[in-house]
Amino acid sequence: MQRFAAAAMLAAFVGVTALMAVGCVPDDKYTAVLMKNREQEVLLQEDAAKLAALDERVKGEQARLGDVQRIIAEKDDHLATVMRERDAVRKAFDDLLAMYPKALEARTMAPAGIPPVVVTQLRELAKQYGDLFDFDEATGRLRFKADVTFDSGSNVVKAEAKTALAKLGTILAADVAKGIKVEIVGHTDADKVGKPETIKLLKDLKKTPDNQGLSEARAESVADILKTAKVEAARILTKGVGPTQPLDAAPTATAKAKNRRVEIWLSATSSGVAPVAAPTPAVPALPFDR
Repeated sequence: MQRFAAAAMLAAFVGVTALMAVGCVPDDKYTAVLMKNREQEVLLQEDAAKLAALDERVKGEQARLGDVQRIIAEKDDHLATVMRERDAVRKAFDDLLAMYPKALEARTMAPAGIPPVVVTQLRELAKQYGDLFDFDEATGRLRFKADVTFDSGSNVVKAEAKTALAKLGTILAADVAKGIKVEIVGHTDADKVGKPETIKLLKDLKKTPDNQGLSEARAESVADILKTAKVEAARILTKGVGPTQPLDAAPTATAKAKNRRVEIWLSATSSGVAPVAAPTPAVPALPFDR
C-alpha cells in the first residue's frame, strides 16, 4: 500500500512539475490536474486494499487446505488401522473355519469320552424308543422312564424296554465301546413299599424292604440285560438311591412318574480299556406290585 501511495505522490509531483515547466498555468487547469492525481491516488489505495483482502483470502484458503490435508492424513491413518483390524479378524475367522471340522467332531463326542460312532448309535436308538428313554449327549446319560420299563413295585423289565436295553447292550459290547464304563442308577418316588410279597422278595434278595431296596433291584435287572448282550460285568456298576434324588418334589402323580426312573451314565474308563473283574450274580425277578 505504501508503494502505491508513493507512486501517486510521484505522479502528482511529475504533473505539477510539468505545469511549472511551461510557465504560468491557469488556476483551473492546475486544480484539475491536482484533482486527477488525487483520484488516481484513491483508486490506487482501493486497489491496494483489494489486493490485501485477496492476500488474506489466499492465506485463509491455504490454512483450510492444510486442515484438509491433515484430515485426509488422519483418515488414511484410521483407514490403515481399520484395514489391519479387518485383516486380523479375517485371519481369526479363517482359523476358526479351519478348526470347525475338529470342533464339530468334538461336539459329537460327549464330555464323558464316548466315541462319536457310539454317540450316533445311541442317538438313533433314542429316536427309535423316544417314549421309553432319552439320551443326553452332553453328559452321556440315558434316562429310562420307570413306568414304561417296569410294572409298579416290580423289577421285571417290560418287553419293549427289554428289547431296547438289549440293543443298547449290543452297542456297548462292540469293540469301539470297550472303553466305556456303565453306571446304572435306580430311582423311585416317595410312596412307601407296602405289599407283603414285594417286601418278602426284597428281603430274600438281602435288600432293605423299601424304596431303596427296590431301586437297587431295578438297577441290577437292567444290568443283567446288558450282561446278556455281552457287556463285560467289570464295566458295569449298579446302585440305587430310592427317592433321595427326585426330579420333581411336588406331591403329584406327574411328579412321581418323573421320579420313578433308571438312569444309565456312560463315561470313559481311566485307561480307555475295560478292567477285569468277577461277574456279579443275576438278580431274581420281583413280579409284584408294591
